[in-house]
Formats: sequence, C-alpha cells, structure tokens
Amino acid sequence: MKAKIILISVVAALAGCASTAPVKIGADTYYASKTNTAGIFGDVSAVAGQLMADGNQFCAAQNKQFELVTENTDQNVPGVRFGGASITFKCLDHASNPVMRKDNGVSTVETH
Repeated sequence: MKAKIILISVVAALAGCASTAPVKIGADTYYASKTNTAGIFGDVSAVAGQLMADGNQFCAAQNKQFELVTENTDQNVPGVRFGGASITFKCLDHASNPVMRKDNGVSTVETH
C-alpha cells in the first residue's frame, strides 16, 4: 500500500509541473525530472547535468554523497513535446561511485 501511495505521488507531481524536486522513492533513493522549456534550441544533456548538480547539493545538505543510479533523456520533438531529463540517485554516507559523469555535471563554454 505504501508503494502505491508513493507511485501516485510521483505521477501527480510529474503531471502538475515541468520540474520536480527530489522525491523519495526508496531507502536513500530519490527521483527528479525537468522539462527542457527551451524547445528545439535547448540541450537535454544540460538539463540532465543540472539535475545531477541539484541532486549533489541535495545530498550534500544531508552530509551525504550523491550516487547516480539512472539517467534518462528525451530529445525535443518540435510540435509534439518538449524534451527533458530524469534521474534516479542515492544519498549515501560513502558512495561507491560518486562521479556524476565525465565532466562532473559541469558544462563549459569557451569564449575568445
């Protein structure tokens, strides 16, 4: 019954807004998603990176380490849907793999 209530809460949160704050879905496990509102010009990889950075801050506020479990991205389809990203992550005392991704969730832009 408890799992059913959590599932209903997650679905309601996703239906009601373009972005979700971390939602607890299990022991030390959280889910977050964000829609890319920039349309065809937006980068869903940057959205995923922002979710990871936010998750890292969320875990750090609990004095725990971020560990990415899953990352999903959906590309923009003009006239059909906005793209976006979702992640599942854990906040652990000692993460076995604390690296978020190769660039550590940071995108850089070089200017000349």
